[in-house]
Amino acid sequence: MSEQQNKKSEPELKSRPKRLVRSVVTIERPNAEILARCNRAEKYRRLREHNGQMRTQLLNWIDEHGLSEEVIQVSEPTAFNTLFVVATRHALDELSQAPGVVQVAEDGDITTDLPRPEAGE
Repeated sequence: MSEQQNKKSEPELKSRPKRLVRSVVTIERPNAEILARCNRAEKYRRLREHNGQMRTQLLNWIDEHGLSEEVIQVSEPTAFNTLFVVATRHALDELSQAPGVVQVAEDGDITTDLPRPEAGE
């Protein structure tokens, strides 16, 4: 096979399915001093509101950086400072640089209701 035949064309490489990875994205928490002054219900409300804003900010960042096709799912926010994400390894590496992201870790042992990527994707 010639070297030219052996190389894949750029459009062909882009259309090839990429392996998806489930991950846990840890996002920044609101200021602890502010939360300390809240009762339990108010703290819960503020955490959910903050995490919803962080999720929206992250989704906008994903769009702005052209990663929308590589990020398949971002979970809804909760009172915890984590989001569950299904994406390509490349997108997860990029997400670690997004504002408000503290850490991105592969979701190996945590059970979620997100779909498991098919083998070979």
